[in-house]
Amino acid sequence: MDSDFVDSFDAFFFDLDGTLIGLPDDAFEVDYVKLITPRFLEYLDQTTFVTALWKGTEEMLKHNDPSSNTLEAFFKSFTTLTGLDRDLTYNQFDQFYRMEFNKLKEICDPVPEARQLVDRLKSLEKKIVLATQPIFPEIATRSRCKWSDMEFDEFDYVSHAENSTNCKPVPDYFLHLCEKVNVAPSRVLMVGNDFLFDMAAAQVGMKTWMIDRYQGNTDSEGMFNIDYKGSLAELLDRIS
Repeated sequence: MDSDFVDSFDAFFFDLDGTLIGLPDDAFEVDYVKLITPRFLEYLDQTTFVTALWKGTEEMLKHNDPSSNTLEAFFKSFTTLTGLDRDLTYNQFDQFYRMEFNKLKEICDPVPEARQLVDRLKSLEKKIVLATQPIFPEIATRSRCKWSDMEFDEFDYVSHAENSTNCKPVPDYFLHLCEKVNVAPSRVLMVGNDFLFDMAAAQVGMKTWMIDRYQGNTDSEGMFNIDYKGSLAELLDRIS
């Protein structure tokens, strides 16, 4: 074990998709749209639905209002564009996440180190935060945790669309997580696979670890400081 490395941190923040879950973003987005679209064809044509879906997601990523969460930003945009009732929209998405969403697990690659990392950090009494982009509601985030052989409640805190008022890479997103687990940003290692969304943690003084697979927003490489690079297996070696 690299004691100096381990002692440098009180908390480890992990991205989920592409980090703790082996998940190619493009494949996920295509299959997600294919899976959810039939739920809305009774009310909307496919083009209208898909346009509203991505516009609503875009509004979540831009949202930075402490008076409302990112899920409400989605529903406000989606219902405005489609004219659908908010309750009907909510119920259709909720049923999708309960009944069909888990089929997407099939496109995920196993990351055995994820389970080992969480267990090892627990044994070291480190705080563990799942700093996943809060564009999914809690019910979907709970499912996604299970895809990587972990439980939602194992983490000290998990960001999702119902408890977040902004998204990565906004600095306040990272500061909010620090407040929730009572840790100074300088004592946090943010582990992720996205040069923009995850490495932005450096803005608030966190140290960063860039995963070497499924790298996202590669055009933003060099925008933020990266302290460490390597696989989850290499990170596990540092703390084991």
